[in-house]
Amino acid sequence: MRSEELHDRRRAQILAAAADGFALKGIHQTTMQDICKASGLSAGALYRYFPTKDSIILALAEQDRADNAEIISYLSSGANIVAALTEIVPDLVDGLTDEKYGRLTLEVGAEATRNPSVKMAFDQNEAQFRDVLAEALRAGQEAGYVDPSVDRDTTVFLLTALLDGIAGRATFSRDLDKKRLAKGLEHLINRWLSNPAAR
Repeated sequence: MRSEELHDRRRAQILAAAADGFALKGIHQTTMQDICKASGLSAGALYRYFPTKDSIILALAEQDRADNAEIISYLSSGANIVAALTEIVPDLVDGLTDEKYGRLTLEVGAEATRNPSVKMAFDQNEAQFRDVLAEALRAGQEAGYVDPSVDRDTTVFLLTALLDGIAGRATFSRDLDKKRLAKGLEHLINRWLSNPAAR
């Protein structure tokens, strides 16, 4: 195995172990020793990749940004943001309702309120997503797909709050019917954003 492949594999091991620990025990209760044990790597190896817990959190934020890149690209690729959003709703719901993802999102969000470097990474991810949504709504209004009376800034805030809320609530909800949730979200988006003249 090439050194670059080994580097990437070990880095992924560490991040997966850290994400599991943060989701299960919380960021502050998960020690670097816990991450070493869960990843199967020595302390020396871990600290070569990530010298601090903050550096791990920032790497997880970067990983989240990269994971969102495909969604961002898709939403910004056409004028019909309503159709694009409703098309990806099942995948969004599937990801947002993953219990580990929800717990990790809550933990990182809470850490961002206390830690300036985490807040900066968190804000950059949020700003990128908000900017894409705002531009997609603008293009949708110009093309006649989105209700012209929709306030774009308020809608962006509410949409991101709704998605964050789904992730948070899913961590406390048992027997969640993902298909029904996706169908409800699709209906909400269509009724909320679609231009009545185009229905």
